[in-house]
Amino acid sequence: MAFNRTYLESTTQKHIVPRLADAVFKGCPLAYYLRENHTIKLAGGRNIVLPLVLKEGNFDWWDRLDNATTDVIEPENAAQFNWKWARTMIYIPEVDIWKNGGEDGIINIMEARKQHGQLTVIENLSDGLTGTNASNSKQIDGLQNLFGASGTAYGDLTDTDFTSPASWLTTNPTLLVANTLTPGELRRFRGSVTQGASKPNLAICNQSVYDCIWRMAQDDQRFGTASSADIGFDVVTFEGMKIIADSHVAGTGYGTADNALYMLNMDHVQFFVHQDVAFVSRVFEPMPMQNVWSAGIYLGCNLTTDNRRMHVYNAVINPSL
Repeated sequence: MAFNRTYLESTTQKHIVPRLADAVFKGCPLAYYLRENHTIKLAGGRNIVLPLVLKEGNFDWWDRLDNATTDVIEPENAAQFNWKWARTMIYIPEVDIWKNGGEDGIINIMEARKQHGQLTVIENLSDGLTGTNASNSKQIDGLQNLFGASGTAYGDLTDTDFTSPASWLTTNPTLLVANTLTPGELRRFRGSVTQGASKPNLAICNQSVYDCIWRMAQDDQRFGTASSADIGFDVVTFEGMKIIADSHVAGTGYGTADNALYMLNMDHVQFFVHQDVAFVSRVFEPMPMQNVWSAGIYLGCNLTTDNRRMHVYNAVINPSL
């Protein structure tokens, strides 16, 4: 069959983009749980804007002729996040197309390129979700941005923009025994940001910290005879909260006190994907100087929270202790 742009474009759309997007979520632990928790939201517009309450309103205990507090309060503001744009390019030399003539041959080439593209997106999206854009402002606002220190802008706001008891900081309890994580600390961390029934329901850490937590659970291990179908990632649960390992989470492992554990209240986490740039593809014809077809896969997104204080972390854990 004659090869043309229309065929490559349809092949790219049908055989790469939907399957690549699905593979990305299955290959990236945090992205997978964002999807499973229904926190992936399609949106558009110039920016991502999340309304927030900055301060409490007037409240009085009063009796008889006491005057009411009538100061005008404007409690609302908004966190604003910029869209971040990502892409990966796929290249197919025309010589390879000629050598793999026919419909099946073309699809085989696209399958190989798809696998390379999805691995590229998985690796870089994982780095972005768990990392920081301090050295590259074009990258998404990752977990290290969300858990940033006092005075650090996040969503165009800093903690000094808020009036107590409102807060725009995540909680960072000090370990009772330096660098040592215990079941009691897990309970204390989670309890410090529990508001009624709202509490962290997903924790993420690197493999070394995960192994440390797994050792805590090993003594209480129970063996049953039931079997069940399973999809997703291995987890340890603490009081119903899933704890997952992701190698992209900050920390250098055993023997060092620089490893992080992030506890997220997923009711207050959103992963926005631009409705017009959700793993879309664009095909480019060869330039005169080079006989190569190329296709780009594009993503517009950002990771946000509408209530920073509902999350808790510690980043000085030594998994060896």
